[in-house]
Amino acid sequence: MKIKMMDNVLYHAISISMSLLGKIPVSAGNMAGDILGALWFAFDKKHCKLTCSNIKHAYGSEKSDVEVKILARRVFQNIARMLFEHTRFHGMNPEDFSRHFSLKGFENLYSAHAQGKGVLCYSCHLGNWELFSVIPYITKLQFSVVYQTVEFAPMNRYINEKRAFTGAASMIPLHNALDRVKACLAKGDIAGLIVDQNVRKRHRGVFIDFFNRKACVHKGLAMLALSTKAPVLPVFTYRDKGKIYIEILPQVPLIQTEDEQKDIFDNTKVYHSIIEKQIRQYPDQWFWVHNKWKTRPLEELE
Repeated sequence: MKIKMMDNVLYHAISISMSLLGKIPVSAGNMAGDILGALWFAFDKKHCKLTCSNIKHAYGSEKSDVEVKILARRVFQNIARMLFEHTRFHGMNPEDFSRHFSLKGFENLYSAHAQGKGVLCYSCHLGNWELFSVIPYITKLQFSVVYQTVEFAPMNRYINEKRAFTGAASMIPLHNALDRVKACLAKGDIAGLIVDQNVRKRHRGVFIDFFNRKACVHKGLAMLALSTKAPVLPVFTYRDKGKIYIEILPQVPLIQTEDEQKDIFDNTKVYHSIIEKQIRQYPDQWFWVHNKWKTRPLEELE
């Protein structure tokens, strides 16, 4: 009982704090985010080292040590800016979304939805991925979003309530999400997944080349696409010249032969090649702080 009471107190403290941050004007929020990000980069040696290492591995000789460090600092600043964008976004009137965001490729979603098989939208931790709840509200299409549970219960409650605040999307916990996603697609609805996390258990993923290094990535998206024939669309958020874009790319053609395991690998590889291409356009806006390449192939460990 005491734990639940404390969780409730902390939840309200988080909500109030975030609401106050949401009152900060855009320019001031961006400046504050840049300052906080720079301080985080300067003092968090562990994640600073990991981020620089990830970028260095990804770009090799393309970037000098100085360029790697500059890019890494901008990554931290991008994450810090998200805090202010997130709180500002949830203080908006949803009717004003189209004034605040530049929307691209939404015709791709309507076209895919019209096929009547449901739609699989996938994305990565690029730009400000928390803004995806704009899409179901603007399109008026029914969405279900698969999410990773946050261990800190008050924050998990806050985040999921905000993700569903428009009332146009339902949330599906990642654990045992497969059946619920299939049910969503069977109704002709849309399921959203973020697929760029490292997969710790090798049997649940496949190893593909991602930024010139083997990465263990989720194979569930390809398995769903092959079993349901639902169209697959990449969706990204990013900042460009002071504007926040939410872009839906065209449907990704499904690769299907008589070799199921090869099809899973080939489709997964295509999905991530699109992610890599998008990250290369906006490298300072991807979550390099995450150890995407932590799980190694068994042959490297022998």
